[in-house]
Amino acid sequence: MPDVTETLRVELEEVGARHWWAALLATLSSQSGNAYMRFVGVVDGELRYFGRTFPVPRMWGPESPQEKWAPGMNDSLTDLTRRIDEDGWRRVGCGTRAWELTFERPSLRPQE
Repeated sequence: MPDVTETLRVELEEVGARHWWAALLATLSSQSGNAYMRFVGVVDGELRYFGRTFPVPRMWGPESPQEKWAPGMNDSLTDLTRRIDEDGWRRVGCGTRAWELTFERPSLRPQE
C-alpha cells in the first residue's frame, strides 16, 4: 500500500464567511463596524483548525491585514501554527503572505 499524505493549507477568512448572516451579525455587534478575521487550517475543503479571531477595519478591496491595524493577527497565526506543528504536520511551503503556509503529514484516515 502506497504512503498517502494529507495536505493542509492555512487560509485567512472572515468570521462567518461561510454564512452571510453570521458575518453581518459579527459586524453589527462589533465596535466601529469592524470585521473579524481568523486563520484556518483546511484539508481537502474540510476545516480542521480555527485560529483566534482578531478585528480588522471594514474596508473595500483586497487589502491584506497587517498587525499595525489588525491587532492580534500575529499572535493568532503563531498560536494556530504551533497547534498544527504539535499535531505532527511538517511545513512544506509558503506563499507571499505570512499566512500562506502549506503542511503535510501521513494520512491518519484508513485507506481503501
